Amino acid sequence: MSPAPKPPGPVLVYAPDRGIGDLMWHLPTFRAIAATTPEKQVVLAARPSSHARQVLAVEPSISKVVYARHFTGTLRGVHEVLDFWRICREVKPRAVWILEKIGRPAQAAWLAGVPERRGFGLGHRSQEQWLQGPFLPKSMRPAHRLDKLAAFEALHGLSVDSREPTLLLDPKAVAAVKARFGDRPGPWLVLGVGASEPARTWPAERFAAVSQALADLFPTVFWLGGPNDAPRLKATVEAQPPLSQDLGRDILACDLPLDQAAALIALSAGFLGNDSGPLNVAASVGRPAIGLMGTSPVPVYSRWLSRLDGGEGRIADISVDQALEAVRTRFTDEAWANRDIPAT
Repeated sequence: MSPAPKPPGPVLVYAPDRGIGDLMWHLPTFRAIAATTPEKQVVLAARPSSHARQVLAVEPSISKVVYARHFTGTLRGVHEVLDFWRICREVKPRAVWILEKIGRPAQAAWLAGVPERRGFGLGHRSQEQWLQGPFLPKSMRPAHRLDKLAAFEALHGLSVDSREPTLLLDPKAVAAVKARFGDRPGPWLVLGVGASEPARTWPAERFAAVSQALADLFPTVFWLGGPNDAPRLKATVEAQPPLSQDLGRDILACDLPLDQAAALIALSAGFLGNDSGPLNVAASVGRPAIGLMGTSPVPVYSRWLSRLDGGEGRIADISVDQALEAVRTRFTDEAWANRDIPAT
């Protein structure tokens, strides 16, 4: 008797963008591709800077996350081909979907013998020669990534009913945030004070002014950033007026792992912050989110998201009064309040 045939490998989806926000934009596409498979799951290849393993730890459409390294230098192209070839040899996918126009992972998938290979194309021969179509047209090169994703989905018959990412939360992370901050009075406001570059960073003193001016609405304000943000913010936060003699109102929350940061945002009443990953997470977990936009304003892809744009890409042109008006208007119109997430 001949041995039973080995089951086919998984579908591998590659999202090469580096940020958490980029990951949120792609979530509906990941799910749509997974929905076309018998197992209803895909393996995701992503950049380490996306923190996809943490952020998508409980996402049912993702069976596994593997990291594709980012290379620099004169041999960058060779290293990228070899690294993605390594990923393909380890994962042994039956299909690879590359959610970009880049050619090196396409060449690597071909070299690894992956039978089905898809990608954006966009008229780039360096990718299209290694893949099967159909491809997005060259005319879409200037389009925003969200528009490219929607067109790619339609081109390949993928069903996406909504661009809302609807990020799922790890119950353990929710429990940890409740245990640490559950005694703080609400409603809570989260200030997203971190960003990847100065051009996307609103001044800390303006966040401080906003916090003070909203004391009548929010008895607790969290300053959410990364570990590298804490040194520049510590003195500003400590100088804020306290809620009472024994209780500070402004809390520096730059030490949270990403899953707990998402849980904190999800439990809060609303979010005001820089154009960064936490802003997109706020919209993804269904919290009212106001983005302070600088160099590259994000389209309002979510019903939870609104934005304030600096003049000609200058985030510093957004005034404290503009931010206050945006928060107060939405607070009243939408009846902002903390959200309870039951333990599961």
